[in-house]
Amino acid sequence: MAAALLLSITAAACSSGDTGESHDGPLRIVINSGATPPILPLVAEKNGDFTRQGLQVKITALPSTSITTFAPALGRQYDIAWGTPADVIAAKAQGHDLTVIASAYVDSTEHSQAQIFAAKGRKITSFAGLGGKRIATPSLSGTLYLSVVTALRKAGIGTKAVTLVEVPFPNMLDQLNAGRVDAIATIQPFIGGTKAAGHTPLGDPFLSVASPAVTGMWTADRAWAAKNPDKVAKFVDGMDAADSWVASHDSEARAFLAATLKLPPQLIAGMPLPDWKSAITPDDLTPWIDAVEASGQVNGKLPKATDLVVQRAG
Repeated sequence: MAAALLLSITAAACSSGDTGESHDGPLRIVINSGATPPILPLVAEKNGDFTRQGLQVKITALPSTSITTFAPALGRQYDIAWGTPADVIAAKAQGHDLTVIASAYVDSTEHSQAQIFAAKGRKITSFAGLGGKRIATPSLSGTLYLSVVTALRKAGIGTKAVTLVEVPFPNMLDQLNAGRVDAIATIQPFIGGTKAAGHTPLGDPFLSVASPAVTGMWTADRAWAAKNPDKVAKFVDGMDAADSWVASHDSEARAFLAATLKLPPQLIAGMPLPDWKSAITPDDLTPWIDAVEASGQVNGKLPKATDLVVQRAG
């Protein structure tokens, strides 16, 4: 699927004119359709927040594919795309001239969206106890993986001292229950079920990078963003309006999230919602760049935080 997506996007990008050109159609937004999609654009569309900004939008949900795959289409086939820190940094290092126009959400102790669990009965109570263990992560690259590697490194454990295995989020609890792995790195909304099964929470790996930590962001092609500051501003204002609605409509927001994820409402009811916010500064990205550098996960020259984040005027 990823290969076919890359081919179709590359073809579209090559046939759609120069990067950064403005167009008369709707603002083309790409979101991730994975386990925890960034729903604020959907909320803003549903509530008419974009319309009130005088902005027409077209939202496309793609599978859990790294932004490095569809970065060539930004400024051509798509205008604004969601991404995670590790992937955005990797895309920039690979030569894609991306700019971060806004944060998507922030991870904190109050709004924790990730957790490493050790299997119950293993007497593991901290990251330091994971040496020599088998740990499940959803992939062997990306932001959660980078966070796990960083948490282990700060606990004095190198990646060669553990076995990291790729397991999809929905299958992690079964693997942990069956003893096939010693620990898992999972996210909301799967945390509640894992805790209810009696497994031991060790901590939020995102917070090993920074606390609080920006864990999702909105990106655009730099040339497109420079030529379309009004569209960028209206997009951010629409997202801020949606965020305000979520903050004052907790039950409705949770119902919308459950419907979007196609999950039972009771599963969403008890989880902390992400802290959706648009504000972002270079300081928010510096810890992630440092973590990428320490991990050796990305080939190429790493960007400076000031090369990634565009500060909004006003």
